[in-house]
Amino acid sequence: MRRAAAAFLALVLAAGLSACTAQQVQTSAQPTPEPTASQPVREATFALGYDPAASLHPLTSQSQMNLDLAGLVYEGLYELDRSFQAQPALARSASVSEDGLTWTITLRSGVRFSDGTPLTAEHVVQSLNTARSGTLYAGRLSAVTSVSASEGAVVLTLSSPNGALDALLDIPVVLEQEGGIPLGTGRYRYVRQGDTLLLELNGNYQGEVPYDTIPLRAVSGADERIAAFDSGEVTAVVTDFSSSYALGYSGNYETCDFPTSTMLYVGFRTTSGVCASAQVRQALSMAFDRENVVTSLLAGHGDAACLPISPLHEAYDPAAAALDHDPEQAASLLAEAGYTRGEDGLLYRGRTPVQLTLIVNNDSTVKQTVADELARCLGELGITVTVDKLPWEQYLSALTAGRWDLYLGEVRMTADFDPTALLTGSLNYAGFVSQTMPGLVSAWRAARGEERDRAAQQLWQEFSRQVPFAPLCFKRGSMLIRWGMVGNVLPTQADPFWNMEQWQITQ
Repeated sequence: MRRAAAAFLALVLAAGLSACTAQQVQTSAQPTPEPTASQPVREATFALGYDPAASLHPLTSQSQMNLDLAGLVYEGLYELDRSFQAQPALARSASVSEDGLTWTITLRSGVRFSDGTPLTAEHVVQSLNTARSGTLYAGRLSAVTSVSASEGAVVLTLSSPNGALDALLDIPVVLEQEGGIPLGTGRYRYVRQGDTLLLELNGNYQGEVPYDTIPLRAVSGADERIAAFDSGEVTAVVTDFSSSYALGYSGNYETCDFPTSTMLYVGFRTTSGVCASAQVRQALSMAFDRENVVTSLLAGHGDAACLPISPLHEAYDPAAAALDHDPEQAASLLAEAGYTRGEDGLLYRGRTPVQLTLIVNNDSTVKQTVADELARCLGELGITVTVDKLPWEQYLSALTAGRWDLYLGEVRMTADFDPTALLTGSLNYAGFVSQTMPGLVSAWRAARGEERDRAAQQLWQEFSRQVPFAPLCFKRGSMLIRWGMVGNVLPTQADPFWNMEQWQITQ
C-alpha cells in the first residue's frame, strides 16, 4: 500500500509508546454531492460523531471534532508520522533552491478528487492560499510569501529558509464546491442521505480501507457526545485527558495514545531575581522530576523532555538533554552559585532564604497538580515556593506584568518545533535575551540533511547551557475506541485514523 513504509515505522514506535491500553472503568478527564455506487468492503459497524452546528471545511472549521474527521476525507502534500517526520502524500518529490528560500514540490500523478476531477497544482495553490488567509494555518505559514503553480509543481517562496518546511505542509488540499462541503482525495467523501450524513468510500482513492461507509452521528454538545459514546452509538472519540475541556467517558473502551507537539514547560523570569542566573536555571530544571509528572500526574499521557522538541523526533539530542532529574547535581550547582543550606533546611542567599512565586492557570486540575509537584521538587532543595493558582485573565495579567518568578505554561508548537516565539517572540514573557540563541535557531531552521543534525546539536547544547525555560514533557492525546472493535490503531496528532489501512477489524 501507498503508506506501507510509514506504517512500518509507526509499528516500531508503538512498542515504546504503549499506543493502546484497555480501560474497563470510568475515566474522568477532562448541499453535498449525491452518493455514488461503490463496491462494499465490510458491513459498517464503525460510527463517528460530528458537530452539525459547525463547519466541516478542513481549512476554516473551528470545531476540533469536525477537524478530527478531515484525515478521512482529505490529503495534504505531506503527512506526519508518529515521530513528526514528513512523509509524502500528494507530493512525489521536492527540490530546494541553494538559498533555501524556494521549494518546488512535484505532485504525484494520477490523483483524483472523489468526483473524478484530476488533482492539479492549481488546486494545491488555492488550498494553501486559503490556509494562509485563515486562522487555523496562518501561523505556521507566516514565512511563506507566495505560492504558485509551475508545470505540474507547486512553488513556495519563503521570507527565511526552513529546512523542515515539509513538516508544515500536511494541510488538506480541497476542491471547493458551490454551497457544499469541499471534496478531497482521501479515503472517503461526505454524503448526505436525507437527514443523515455519512462517509462513503472514495472510489478514486488508491488504497484499501476497512469500511465501505462510516455513519456520522450529530452530537452538538459535550453531554450528547459522552452519551453517544457510552451507549455505543458513536464508537470512537478523541480527547485530551489533561485538558480543561476533557470529557468523562464510562464503559469498556481501549485508549490509543498519540504523541503531540503540545509542550508543558516552566518559564523563568530571567530579567531579575534568582532566575536571572543561568546556573540557577540549570539547577531548577534538574530539580523537576519529569518522569513522575508524566507517569503519576498525567497518567502516562505524555513524553518527558528536557528540550523544546519531542523526544520522539530525530533531532532530539539525548546528549544535550543534560537537565534531567538530578537533585544532587542541582544542589551542587546552587552551592557553586553561592547558595547555602541552613540548619533549618532552607536554602539561603547570604542571610535571605530563597522564596519563589510560581503562577499557574487554574483552568484544569491537572495543571494545578503539576504546579504543586514542581513546588515539592524545589522544596527538596530548600526553596520555599508559593503557588498562585489564577483564573485565566488574572494569570495572563500577572504573566505580562512579571509578577512571578516561575510560571507553568503550555504551548502547541508547530511540527518543525521552531522555538522562536518562546525565545524572542510573543511568548517570551521572561524577557530572555541571548546573543547566541537566535542565530543558532536560524541556522538549524535553514539547514537540511546532515548539516541540520549538526545544527540541532549545537542549538540544544547552547539551550542546555542557558536554559531560557525548562520543558517538562510533550502531552499525548487519546483516541478512545469501543472495546474489541478494532486493533493496531496508531493515531497521529493530525490524523487520528493515520494507519487505517492496517487496522485489524475484530467486529
